[in-house]
Amino acid sequence: MSLKIILLIILHIVIYWQRKINQMKIAVLYICTGKYDIFWSDFYCSTEKYFCVTEEKHYFVFTDSESIASSENVSVIYQDNLGWPFNTLYRYKMFLRIKEQLVQFDKIVFFNGNCIIIDQIDFEVFFGCSAKLVACQHPGFFDKNHDEYTYEKREISTAFIRNAWKYFAGGINGGTSRLFLDVCQELSENIDNDLNRGIVAIWHDESHWNAYLNNNYEELKDRLHILSPAYLYPDGWDLPFEKKIILRDKTRHGGHDILRGVAQNNSCNGIKKVLKKFICR
Repeated sequence: MSLKIILLIILHIVIYWQRKINQMKIAVLYICTGKYDIFWSDFYCSTEKYFCVTEEKHYFVFTDSESIASSENVSVIYQDNLGWPFNTLYRYKMFLRIKEQLVQFDKIVFFNGNCIIIDQIDFEVFFGCSAKLVACQHPGFFDKNHDEYTYEKREISTAFIRNAWKYFAGGINGGTSRLFLDVCQELSENIDNDLNRGIVAIWHDESHWNAYLNNNYEELKDRLHILSPAYLYPDGWDLPFEKKIILRDKTRHGGHDILRGVAQNNSCNGIKKVLKKFICR
């Protein structure tokens, strides 16, 4: 073997390891209990194809499904189907179960179960150049006034908004591992405090996420990277954004009640459905 070929091989090895060393480690969190496991395969394939493809990703799937298996870059975390609304309300508590694993990563991001990525998303575009947290504007409120935001308005709740700023969707939460886990701890404790006093925030975990981001605006404004609704674009909507991540229409997969295992005669869910339709107009 000639010296030139040997040097080329060495150069390729050096470049390969430089890339490995500089790669960011991203923990992707995903909850699919009950019937939500139908979304997993498409989510995984689209994320592998389009999301931060130059970085190292590992998926942590919280599920009770027997059809999803652990692999080289997928860890299945058994999670009972807690029913509605606890499958979403307890998300921060679920994440904290594997805190010791997650703290080993540079970034953590949670995606809603019905997300599917349809376009290339680079690391800095998604997480920001120097931001510590990442959140996404809610597609139903990006063009609304503050008085139209469906914040938790009961002062007795820890999710009460003192300083209205923006309305964020619960479908994407993330940031640097240590700060995001600290946020998870705080919100988990707030949710427990509410429950101990018989309170469930109007939009569950989303209400608590909004309370944290809005009430800490001055402290967070320079550390928060805000994504447009392009990253949580509801299927079938017409918004002035170029689609990056689509929220798949749950009605095509049985609807919210079937996926959540909610009784069809639940009047509270009926009221919330009407409210959602009003928001989407």
